[in-house]
Amino acid sequence: MTTHAVVVGGTRGLGRVVVERFLARGYAVSVVSRQRPADFPDQPGLLHFSADLEHSDSFAGIWRQIAEAAGPVRYLVLSQRFRGQGDPWTGEIQVGLTASRDLVEGFSGHFAEAGDRAIGVVSSVYAEFVGSSQPVGYHAVKGGLNAMVRYYAATLGRRGIRVNAIMPLTYLKRESRIFYEQNEKLMDTYRRLVPLGRLGTAEECADALDFLCSERASFINGQSLFLDGGVSTVWQEEVAKTFAGL
Repeated sequence: MTTHAVVVGGTRGLGRVVVERFLARGYAVSVVSRQRPADFPDQPGLLHFSADLEHSDSFAGIWRQIAEAAGPVRYLVLSQRFRGQGDPWTGEIQVGLTASRDLVEGFSGHFAEAGDRAIGVVSSVYAEFVGSSQPVGYHAVKGGLNAMVRYYAATLGRRGIRVNAIMPLTYLKRESRIFYEQNEKLMDTYRRLVPLGRLGTAEECADALDFLCSERASFINGQSLFLDGGVSTVWQEEVAKTFAGL
């Protein structure tokens, strides 16, 4: 039976790279997003399902529809992000937390009965740290997602389904690479801030999810992995001294 993976938010950014990773492994991939983009590939084994995660009735039962179309699920990746125009608190909670809970619980009844099975969640360094570039709802969602990962790791783990998350720092992706690379002042700040001396990439984040959603991670469950080049290991006072030239 062909391995079937589902990627929610898989038409752009990190989610799209994850889709490419799964396709390269020969998996059948079902992508869930609000709309099928014009450049969505038309190829065997790749399906698109439209759903507006801001409205629960838009995706109710989509797990049954996807399982009927492509078979039982082996891997599920949640990479969606609220990008609507409404109240940011309400939108972040709905798309980030409520939809994630509903999707995990909905798909949980449609996983394969045996073999490696896993759920990968895109969290953020903002689950643990505060930054002015994101609203309070984003912070609450990412912290909540990490708690959700631990909860489902304990409950779904009894059925052999592993649940883990990645917590990336700002990373370069197709949609934003030019902005960062043309802003030398900002790039220099990251070179000084990050122990590895650079920003990560969507490809590196996708590699981590590709690993967590594979037999190579068969005993990793309930973990939220920093992908920050080592920033989280450095005490803030040291960062302040570095930027002050002390």
